[in-house]
Amino acid sequence: MTTAPTRRETQRQATLDEIVVTARRMVAGGEEISLRAVATAMGMTAPALYRYVDNIEDLSQRVAGSVYDDLLDLMLEASGPYAPDPASEIVAGAAAFRRWSLAHRGEFALTFANPVIGASASKHGEGPCAESGMRFGGFFGERVAQLWSERGFSDLPAAPSGPADAEAIAAVHEKPGVGELPERAQWAFLRAWSRLYGTVTLETFGHVSDGVVESGALFQDTMRECGRLLGLGDRADELQVVVDAVLSA
Repeated sequence: MTTAPTRRETQRQATLDEIVVTARRMVAGGEEISLRAVATAMGMTAPALYRYVDNIEDLSQRVAGSVYDDLLDLMLEASGPYAPDPASEIVAGAAAFRRWSLAHRGEFALTFANPVIGASASKHGEGPCAESGMRFGGFFGERVAQLWSERGFSDLPAAPSGPADAEAIAAVHEKPGVGELPERAQWAFLRAWSRLYGTVTLETFGHVSDGVVESGALFQDTMRECGRLLGLGDRADELQVVVDAVLSA
């Protein structure tokens, strides 16, 4: 039987939640977070903050966990109308990920361009954002696995066999749902995710021109390429309609 939290535990959680919200608001505003800055914003002392978080890495992971959870909710909302078609759900979720990233550059940088967060969010990672990160990764992994079970991926190249490539495959194996796929299918998933993540990162950090970002041409081309990697070339035009609908929502 689950024991109800005590009043003290409830108050402690409420304060911890407020700390995370305050830190996340600072990140969203382009500020660099520190325990002292967060404490000042909350009317606390920095030493008092240590009663709730261990250090700045702990706080950053908690903020990232909040980001993962909210982003996953947005992706589920965007993909929901297209269920139970995994192909449409994947591209709808990808488009929602891109739309969110462009509007939340600071939170994207903290969550997706921070090696500490990336390590914590892996299958064997530890820390406040581990479960949230795996749930986020599971959105794509589980749907790619469903897609494979329904139709497979056509013309799959063999996965590379070098030591570094073996490590890459092992990392993909951690994603929920993907571990059960043949190695070639796991490699196709890794290639597709790399293209999606790479394109969104370039756009979010301003490494391509504003005109290219505003037109969506690079992202749309990336979606078509990812579709081909996952054996969806025959549905390119149909899935493009889904991408356009989510991006314009």
